[in-house]
Amino acid sequence: MSKSPALLCNSCSFGSKRDDCIKCGRNNSKIMSFLCNNCGFGSKGTKCVKCGKSFAKVQAHLCNSCGSGSKAEHCIKCGKRTY
Repeated sequence: MSKSPALLCNSCSFGSKRDDCIKCGRNNSKIMSFLCNNCGFGSKGTKCVKCGKSFAKVQAHLCNSCGSGSKAEHCIKCGKRTY
């Protein structure tokens, strides 16, 4: 199973929101979040993981708590492993 980057639309990633964890909302998140093949396939792969709008452009991040260890290898939407 391969992984696709979880993306945010411009509205959900504007200003300081760009560095918020997609899961818990904490600031200064640096760990990239990913989607499994099911959640990131086709047009779903270009939609914002937060609001579902199309043409998402900014990669979603996870904080250290939500993205540490094996948690970083799980789909942000469904929880399946992404490798």
